[in-house]
Amino acid sequence: MKKFASITVALGLMASIAATASAAEVTGTTTDSTTVTGSTYTNTFETIITPSDISPATPQIVLTEKIAFHFSIGSMIPAGWLSAQTLDTTGEVITDSWGNEWRQVYTWLGKAWVMVPVAANVITP
Repeated sequence: MKKFASITVALGLMASIAATASAAEVTGTTTDSTTVTGSTYTNTFETIITPSDISPATPQIVLTEKIAFHFSIGSMIPAGWLSAQTLDTTGEVITDSWGNEWRQVYTWLGKAWVMVPVAANVITP
């Protein structure tokens, strides 16, 4: 109960400070559209995202039927099932000794592996 009361008091104090700051009188403004208190607006900006920050998109798998996902390649016991949907992959692809293509995907349980069925479409960007 004490924590609830202290949080309520803190929120009330912040609200009163915000109301006071927004009601403060503004002085020294100009009507010139190019300058405000001696500063000029320019259209220059600093680049935040550089080309090295951009990574290529990973392939997606369009499932048309329900399939199992596994935590390891070739596992006989599935960790869960995925319904028909579009899956985002991590880009990891492995072919097992039988020629089956396994792709690592993101699931609600973390990263897992799916054996890509013949009926699925793999969209490569």
